[in-house]
Amino acid sequence: MSPRPALLAAAALACARLARADAEPPPSIVRLALPAEAEERRPVAVPTGPDNTVEVDFPWPLEDWAGRGFTPDAEKYAGDFVIEAARGATRLFVTPVAAAAHRVLHVVLAEPGKPFRSVPIEFMPAPAGLAWSKVVFEGGAPPAAPVPSVTLDARPPRARLRDPSPESEVALIRTMRLLLNASRDGAAGIAAANPALELRRLDGEPRSFGDFTLAQRFALRDATTGTLGLCASVANQTARRLLFEPGSWVVRAGDRVYPVGTVDFAGELEPGATAAVFLVLARGPDGAPTRLLPDNAFAISVVLGGSVNPRPVMRMPLEGFGPT
Repeated sequence: MSPRPALLAAAALACARLARADAEPPPSIVRLALPAEAEERRPVAVPTGPDNTVEVDFPWPLEDWAGRGFTPDAEKYAGDFVIEAARGATRLFVTPVAAAAHRVLHVVLAEPGKPFRSVPIEFMPAPAGLAWSKVVFEGGAPPAAPVPSVTLDARPPRARLRDPSPESEVALIRTMRLLLNASRDGAAGIAAANPALELRRLDGEPRSFGDFTLAQRFALRDATTGTLGLCASVANQTARRLLFEPGSWVVRAGDRVYPVGTVDFAGELEPGATAAVFLVLARGPDGAPTRLLPDNAFAISVVLGGSVNPRPVMRMPLEGFGPT
């Protein structure tokens, strides 16, 4: 052999030795999930070696064991394995005493609240360096999921559904008009047909503001946008035409005040007339969702801008212009 091939062979042998030296040995303590008895298809294999005792741990106490070739005392009874086990214990010890010992042990466990169950374990000879020294069977309820960490945020979470828009607000007003013109049972049926709608009859007593009264009719919430709609009746108590400030509509809920940006109302009311007003609350003053529900206690108010005589021209008799 030439010097170069000899050096290459020596280098390869040295690398192989270093790789074997650095390689981590296989684990000798193993954890196994204990399958349900109805799902067992073959015995659980446990590799053993002639120089070691295998410890087997169970999740429940031992009730009994049976297997050909297992003996509690090798001096009195011949066997391939020596077994140390006690009823009520949760572990047993098995030591191979015969060359190439290979047997199946049936272990009966007393699972609390359930009938006894059997676990077949097949002890077999293992290649050099691959024998197990301990096997732990895990059973019972699966480990609980970790509890997620929770932190408090000063801002409300973003809505998971669509944001309110002029189109959705107009659609809510149209729906409220439909409910107003329907009977009580018909309105309830319309709202029940759409899972996103929540209807609440208010039937409030008229609240007097001097020249006019306000009576709340019903509240309707659209769950897809978090928008709340209110319907009320405005009644003129005077003989004059009332003029209302368009941007003065306000809804109070508890200690909070919500200016109403979307209003469906003519803005004026003839003497003795009653008209419906539709109010839509999509966002609060800060732009955040109001999170109002139809069963909240509401108070609606508006500013009266003025009043005028509905018939400003009156017929007056004038001297010299009367009928002849």
